[in-house]
Amino acid sequence: MDSYQSRPRDKIVEQIECYIIEHNLKPGDSLPSERQLCELWDCNRMTFRAAAKRLITEGVLNSIPLKNYYVAPDKLERYLQDLTSLTEFIQVQGLKLSNRLISQSIIPAGRKTAQQLRIPEKSDVLELIRLRLVEEEPISIDTSLIPLTRFRGIETNDFEHASLYAVIEQVFHIVPDHGSEEISITYADEDEAKLLQINEGEALFYLKGATYDKNDESLEIIKSVIRTDRIRFAGELRKEKEQ
Repeated sequence: MDSYQSRPRDKIVEQIECYIIEHNLKPGDSLPSERQLCELWDCNRMTFRAAAKRLITEGVLNSIPLKNYYVAPDKLERYLQDLTSLTEFIQVQGLKLSNRLISQSIIPAGRKTAQQLRIPEKSDVLELIRLRLVEEEPISIDTSLIPLTRFRGIETNDFEHASLYAVIEQVFHIVPDHGSEEISITYADEDEAKLLQINEGEALFYLKGATYDKNDESLEIIKSVIRTDRIRFAGELRKEKEQ
């Protein structure tokens, strides 16, 4: 059986990453021209562009069309085990989070939503859709579904300026304790692309999950589409201890 060999594109990806490290390039620093790097690494432009596209998707590079490639800003790294609100997470980074309210409405819970929130079908649910911005740059569109059977009157808060978790803790005296999340990939439709200031069809993280209190009662269902070039998700793996 033939041994597996990496593609020429993958080799150039590694060359670019090594070049950035070896030359101590910082976010915003430009790489040499495409022609210079192709000559340096003896590769054709099609291979180089495929490698650069891969690194742009991963958030390592950005580009100015027909000009050059440059090192992208560092991604925000969020741990999957972290239950803090996005507001707290961004504040810890020393950055400013702002919200733009896209829509807020009270809707009847459908069968699946009712099951997830553990409430009767057709119960009132607050649907809150917000654009989240870090340092005025849009990074995600978050949809929250909150059971009004438990949080009556929560819809009167100004969620362009208030943190949802802060309201739940400070007004209703309930503390989020645990949750579940699933992450997959989706692609920006026309409306999402416009709000997130990206190209239609670009890859996005699609996150859906739920949050519960210590009594395992539901607080919120969350669905988010998140720019892959601005946030990365990480986790910690541990081997279970034998009993």
